[in-house]
Amino acid sequence: MDVEEPCYDLDELARANWHVHGFFSGCEEMTLPAIVSGAEAAGLHTVAITDHHGVSWDEDVAGFARKLRAEFEGIETQVRFLFGAELSAFGVGKFLDPIEVNRQLDYRLYACNHYHLGGWEHPEDRSPRGYAEHALAVVRSLLPTGRADCIAHPFEMEPVHNVLPDHHAATRAITDQELGDVLELGRRQGVAWGLNAQVLGDDPELSRRLWEIGREVGVTFRLGTDAHELVHLDPHPFLPMLKALLDGKE
Repeated sequence: MDVEEPCYDLDELARANWHVHGFFSGCEEMTLPAIVSGAEAAGLHTVAITDHHGVSWDEDVAGFARKLRAEFEGIETQVRFLFGAELSAFGVGKFLDPIEVNRQLDYRLYACNHYHLGGWEHPEDRSPRGYAEHALAVVRSLLPTGRADCIAHPFEMEPVHNVLPDHHAATRAITDQELGDVLELGRRQGVAWGLNAQVLGDDPELSRRLWEIGREVGVTFRLGTDAHELVHLDPHPFLPMLKALLDGKE
């Protein structure tokens, strides 16, 4: 899908939720009618359903998208819905989804750092710098392929907390130059970068660097809440925290 013009107004970004898990992610209350109703109540203009497609399990995400599209045809709403998946770039040049599945999705959100999942590639060098270099290499290998619309929770290293005593050391090991270069590559390839409202606070330094350098480069950000429950569908309650964290404003 086409990347929209960059926007750095958090109030405007909060009018869409680009990372929502539905019924097919095992979230029983996240039926399509319930999500539509919640999106309307929140005043959202866009919602992307991104059910899991992970290394540790095998889901028919293209089939899920077809079923949701068919169900959506019977629902009247002004909210734009995209039916996609949270896909897995589980190693350098390694993508779980066959390209024919990828092309059947409205929206391709890629997780590149689910190191906690079985089957995910880890670097041989399991030092902070080793993980930094590996995370960068995975994203760099994905961006030019045309597979991705957006990168989910980019470079967040909480998934390696069982490997590194201080998992933030891995993100600190990514230099500003390296971060700027990979963000620029994404911009050139038309790939957006996810702001995951539920994990940005885990690594405030990384979040601010991503936001500040991304704005300098001119990248497109997309806000999502990684919602698995209806209570997290609306991004607006996260705004005070996001403004304090990213813009230094209450």
